[in-house]
Amino acid sequence: MRSDRQLLQDMLDSVAEIRGSMPTSKAQFEADKHLQAFLLRHIQIIGEAAWRLSEPVKGAHPAVPWRLMTGMRHVLVHDYFDVNWDRVYETARDDVPTLKLQIEAILASLPPDTR
Repeated sequence: MRSDRQLLQDMLDSVAEIRGSMPTSKAQFEADKHLQAFLLRHIQIIGEAAWRLSEPVKGAHPAVPWRLMTGMRHVLVHDYFDVNWDRVYETARDDVPTLKLQIEAILASLPPDTR
């Protein structure tokens, strides 16, 4: 079982992948199916890690949209024929930069893993 610190690092790693691959325009995003799949996958990873985080960590940081992240992950995984690609693009463009700052702050506040 992954620790909260490891899960938060997983989230940061996916944030870095998204930010490093973010297209310069929505038209570029719409034209590149591989890029769409790549960004979708990393948003799924963020949502899965958020879902697995302990309740004490999530409860201590109510400003982070944990439920929205996990809800989006469930839609992307289970309702893949109804993916709202506009929302995927907007999430990657607008929400991921803020999430990076939030996760970095949480990681800095946690004690080191003892494993």
